[in-house]
Amino acid sequence: MRRSSPDQLNLFGEGGGCVPAEPSQRLGGQPWTSCFFAVLPPPAVAQSVHALGHQLRRSIGLRGKLIGPDRYHITLCGTGAFGEVPFEIIELLKQIGTAIQDPVFDVFFDLTAAFSGSYGKRSLVLMASDTLPALLTLQTRLHDAMQAANLPVDERFNPHITLLYDKRPAPRIEIPRLSFTVPEFVLIRSVHGTSRHDHLARWQLGAR
Repeated sequence: MRRSSPDQLNLFGEGGGCVPAEPSQRLGGQPWTSCFFAVLPPPAVAQSVHALGHQLRRSIGLRGKLIGPDRYHITLCGTGAFGEVPFEIIELLKQIGTAIQDPVFDVFFDLTAAFSGSYGKRSLVLMASDTLPALLTLQTRLHDAMQAANLPVDERFNPHITLLYDKRPAPRIEIPRLSFTVPEFVLIRSVHGTSRHDHLARWQLGAR
């Protein structure tokens, strides 16, 4: 059984007026799983993100737990929530990833943002003050390929790195620019509630 992914920022807004049920409730209390394509910050950048997250958490007065250096990522697109993602879908996702031939590109993040998520949670995220065209191109290619393969796919959304979830709102803050080169993207399986990301496959991007 598949459900829409609950915690992503839609390109066209920050969520609707109705709050959907927690996926674990809709799936009979079972843990729910999702698969998604993502970009990972290099380890040194992930540590910088984590240090910044600690500073922001303290200065804003938030209590949510930071996602952590091993799980910071930029989601490109994904399947939404399942009880367990079927093997056949994972294999199709791997085929889609293998077909991508985009070149290496750069990204940056220079401000924080907060948006209302589902189930009473708010997300504190890092975002860019300008568009990230190469990343959006990769996102679109993956999204369109999933649609063409008749796979379940979440709506597209603004690129961001989630730092933490909290019930309290947070202001938009300009931060020192964090930038890095993206040499690859990965396919991740996330079992929600376990704080674990399984990297199922990764693909190198081409030369510029």
